Amino acid sequence: MAEEKIPRQVEDADVGALDISGQEAFIHSCIDGVLNIEDIADLMVLAPSDVFESIERLVSLKVVEWVVPKASSAPPETELVEDVEIDGELQERIIEAFHRSDKLNHYGLLGVAMDADRGEIRTAYFALSKTFHPDAYYGKRLGSFKQQMEVVFRRVTDAYEAVGRPKKREAYDRYLKQSLAVSAAEKQLDRGEARAQAMADALTKTSVAERQAQPVVGTAASIDWSPSKAPSKAASSIAPGTPEYDRMQRKRELLERRLRGRSQQSPRRSQPIRSIPVPTVKVGHKTALRDLTRSLKQTAVLTGGIDRADRHIENARVAEAEGDLAAAANALRMAIALDSDRTELQEQYQRVNSHLRVELLDIHREQARYEASNNLWAAASISWAKVAEAAPDDPVAPRGAAKAIMAAGGDLRKARDFALRSLELAPDSLETRLLLARIYIGAGMDASASKEIEEAAKLDPGHEMVKNLRKQLGG
Repeated sequence: MAEEKIPRQVEDADVGALDISGQEAFIHSCIDGVLNIEDIADLMVLAPSDVFESIERLVSLKVVEWVVPKASSAPPETELVEDVEIDGELQERIIEAFHRSDKLNHYGLLGVAMDADRGEIRTAYFALSKTFHPDAYYGKRLGSFKQQMEVVFRRVTDAYEAVGRPKKREAYDRYLKQSLAVSAAEKQLDRGEARAQAMADALTKTSVAERQAQPVVGTAASIDWSPSKAPSKAASSIAPGTPEYDRMQRKRELLERRLRGRSQQSPRRSQPIRSIPVPTVKVGHKTALRDLTRSLKQTAVLTGGIDRADRHIENARVAEAEGDLAAAANALRMAIALDSDRTELQEQYQRVNSHLRVELLDIHREQARYEASNNLWAAASISWAKVAEAAPDDPVAPRGAAKAIMAAGGDLRKARDFALRSLELAPDSLETRLLLARIYIGAGMDASASKEIEEAAKLDPGHEMVKNLRKQLGG
């Protein structure tokens, strides 16, 4: 599947000096590096093809560029200045493998496909062993590269152990499938939230022009969209932008559609009416934005503004029926951004989002257990932290996060904070008391550790760990 391209304004480009239409000027103002073509089409009440055509012209004028949102995974640049007895090419390979090894899944780390047979996996492992096992360079000066090679070799070995045996591979494949699915869902949610927020910002950034706009009067076929037209005496006194005004506009739209239906064929949805004729003369940038904002906002009800929200609602219904709750939540979020007054949309979004959070919580909990049981402590700390955030009343999750952070050699302050949170939820937990004591010992806080050991002794005086920790403190 091709990656989504997003239009972004070119920094410091002088749009006001260009000979562009009012529509192109307004589209340029909506481009923020977050909204895609369909989002801007929703704002403009135009067909996506028309928006794409205008953006392509802005690209040709070098005031807009296409970008693909993607985080860089390249390792940091490192100067190779150590006096070691391995060539530069191998040094670069070790550095790259070291920085990428904790980001790759087991198959990627071994350099094989997910459907590779046992023979391919075995061959790949032994080839990597010859490169990254420090013993392969016995007697040579390796400097800091020796430690990096040991880390890579250990991770490669763990990968081989996990996918080189049928039963372990089956469990890992199930875990990997869940990991990929939940990662895609979380990225989709983040992207959807950014789009919805950008849409809401775009709809409100010209609020002054909206307040100045007068209610639309007449039928779609007879309205003069000229911004300079004097307000009709029949215009409602209800202020634009209020819920009462929006309800009045919807009622008017329904009535006008019914009247048009009796006298003429309704326009096809696949060919939306343009909001305004495209100017062919040079237009001042600020003037274009002011006038276009006023006319586009006024005509949105009659030319499909409400239908745009309905399109997202239908997309949400289909996505939910297919079990894609992340896509359903995103579609409803966009619908809310376009039509925020419909309370039933908020209710639908809360329902779908609640089900999605429960689904993700179950997956994160299962992932955390797998990672902990397979000594993937860095990954386990992240998964348990996500569970703790989503289930704040669960004492097991923060304890799991604390244990994983400590086992991974992470920040002991974070481990302490998670352990204390678990203790608040379950003060009589012997396991948490002992874990907190170990964290304090690791941080050199012997007095705090001794206090926790004594509290643990009250719960189980004869526990072996209590005796061992007392000995460790010399008590």
